[in-house]
Amino acid sequence: MKFWLATANTTEAEELLSLGVFEGIITNPTIVAKEEMNPVKLFKALCSKADSLYYQIGDGTFDAMMGEADRMVSIDPNKMRIKVPATPAGLRVIRALTEQGSIAMATIVPTAPLMLLAVAAGAIAIAPYSRMIQQAGVSSKIEEVLRMQQIIDAQDLDVEICTGLYNVTDLSFYAAHGVKSGFIFPNDIRAFIQQPLVQEACDAYRDDLSHIKSFV
Repeated sequence: MKFWLATANTTEAEELLSLGVFEGIITNPTIVAKEEMNPVKLFKALCSKADSLYYQIGDGTFDAMMGEADRMVSIDPNKMRIKVPATPAGLRVIRALTEQGSIAMATIVPTAPLMLLAVAAGAIAIAPYSRMIQQAGVSSKIEEVLRMQQIIDAQDLDVEICTGLYNVTDLSFYAAHGVKSGFIFPNDIRAFIQQPLVQEACDAYRDDLSHIKSFV
């Protein structure tokens, strides 16, 4: 399973990317706005920390969305990827980015039919916004994500769902059902790696390790 770090903070990025478990950085407008910085300057700094980075453009006209996407991709075409809202104009943007060799993720994709259209446009990943689905009363977040994954498997589609992993239960459940990718916020990954049983076992070996070192 691939993991993406959901932050735009350079200090957090440096700290948590060093764990060696993340593909790179993924953001949305809320994450970027917290840094109170010009996004081009911010992502230039983040490019020095990560190998792959997703930036989410705003919705709007095709020309406006393409302009923003091209501006961000130009920071580093080998590292920058674009999250595109799955609006009618957004589908056109996904196609245009794909044809020019850029990587696009369709975001705000609440239903499986819209996912299929985004894949047809060229999206290599889908952010389903599963919490939004549940809050709107459409279905539980798990049901719609699993429906999407079942279609991907049945159609043998070359695309990955990238869903939020907010606790260890989410992580294990989605992994067991074939979801290939997910994003994790800094506080959540810190909680995931704090395993009392691991520390307890390490502590139990301390005396023996000290004894071994006495022979070195």
